[in-house]
Amino acid sequence: MRRRLGAEERADPGPGGRILTVSGAKGGVGATLVASQLALAAQASDQTERGAILVDLDLLCGDVGSYFDVQFRRSVADLAGIPDISAQVLSEAVYRHESGLSMLIAPAEGERGEDVTEATARQLLTAVRSHYGVVIVDCGSHMNSANAAAIEMADTALLVTTPDVIAVRAVNRMVRMWDRLRIRKAEDTLTVVNRLGRASPIQPQLIARITGTHVARSVLPANFRELQEAQDAGRIQDLDQRGQIRRAAWALAAELGLARQEAAAPAGRRRGRRA
Repeated sequence: MRRRLGAEERADPGPGGRILTVSGAKGGVGATLVASQLALAAQASDQTERGAILVDLDLLCGDVGSYFDVQFRRSVADLAGIPDISAQVLSEAVYRHESGLSMLIAPAEGERGEDVTEATARQLLTAVRSHYGVVIVDCGSHMNSANAAAIEMADTALLVTTPDVIAVRAVNRMVRMWDRLRIRKAEDTLTVVNRLGRASPIQPQLIARITGTHVARSVLPANFRELQEAQDAGRIQDLDQRGQIRRAAWALAAELGLARQEAAAPAGRRRGRRA
């Protein structure tokens, strides 16, 4: 249809902040964890002086609200059908978290996610990027027209996987689908490996060879004990700054240019070879 309509090339997204999408190759690989930590790192660094916003486009079962224990009457679905999303309209739908991070959460009633169409998502992200320096979009692991539009618009698209055969096969399946739908090519996708252990038989280099994607240098370790308390309490922002997961996630943010390198390192630690 795009070839017939002469719309082969991507439309110019216009001026504004950077959009970065985070998708899961399959459910349960940690896409929301990665998205939330990248957004927190970007907000803490705030290199653009316009702040960061975390947008939950996992419309059916988004967990951003649960990760931050947010209960808010507005959601992304409330912006559907509004022809002109002004600064005031946007501000009424955005939740400002105690960390300083702004959020647009998914609807509590999953069926309302159907109101967010491809056109709605494009209009929403265009409005959001005009007000914020960094826009992190949690796209979940289930494709729909809204998050497909977000991935196509994104300056950087991340695909989160775990180092196991089923998840890596899911990466392959996802990037092939994106390519068939002309959303994004495999070589334009950055894969992030979560829960990597020293004994993991599938290492990042092998994932890059199998999937044809680039793989981030920064990997997140397998350490659920460190994560569990903050996640269960709905205070993902309270992850231990010296913990392995938080350090790795913020190192990934620095690798992506969302945060300064020194912000990813724990305070007072020597910057030697081990660091």
